[in-house]
Amino acid sequence: MQAVLPAAGRGTRMGPLTARRPKPLVPVRGRPLLAHALDAVRPVVESGASETPRASGTAVSGAVVVGGDHGDRVRDRFGDSDRGLPLTYVEQPEQRGLADALACAEPAVEGPVVHLNADNVFGPAPRGVANVRRLVARQRATDADAVLLVERVPPEAARRVGVVRTDGDGRVVDVVEKPDDLPPEAHGARCTGGSGRLVQTGRFAFSPGVFDACRAVGRGDTGERELSDAISRLAREGRVETVRLRGWRRNVNTPRDRAAVEARLLGGKASGDPHR
Repeated sequence: MQAVLPAAGRGTRMGPLTARRPKPLVPVRGRPLLAHALDAVRPVVESGASETPRASGTAVSGAVVVGGDHGDRVRDRFGDSDRGLPLTYVEQPEQRGLADALACAEPAVEGPVVHLNADNVFGPAPRGVANVRRLVARQRATDADAVLLVERVPPEAARRVGVVRTDGDGRVVDVVEKPDDLPPEAHGARCTGGSGRLVQTGRFAFSPGVFDACRAVGRGDTGERELSDAISRLAREGRVETVRLRGWRRNVNTPRDRAAVEARLLGGKASGDPHR
């Protein structure tokens, strides 16, 4: 299994932080934004896919970084490995969505993949790393077409991410990307773990079938090929499961987001909506 990290975003909402650098290289507590995602993958390479650090065997053999028009700068910064984690680079010629980015990585991978959006920062180890271990372990144990790391958030926050609908057995029915109006809960859906709506968090484990699903989806209203549409296709044709987020996470899309993440990583209390 390999990790795939889409990192082609230009960071247009980051203001002066991306005036002279691509978004994956924006510093967050002294390390590039992309490095925080790599940090979550590395222990799974070293310790295996079990939730416990004592697990043996290698679950993830390396990471594939999907870059855009700034890909050379990212490659120059990280080289062929980051702190022992082997890195491979592929290009997404145009920014046409996460499904397109994942499809671009297909020639560089073999077998199942774990997918991590490079602009999401999660809480530090042990919980941040355990989230990736649990994704990989569930996919390997069940051979599911996809396993989504999910959390429950308030309805107003759910409208800004991919809303996940599950049936009475907890399996995913579909995913609706950034809906103006929240879709109804699926018939028989269980609402456990608090109020609010279930949403994806930017971390997934996929079978190789995800590549066919990514190629099959068309462009949505935004003009992009949404990964949510590919996951919904997998849910209709196969089995998609979820595991719950442990700890915290925040998308880093603005300078305010970066400041909040740095405060949280330093042990402070972040202000504002953590699901921006």
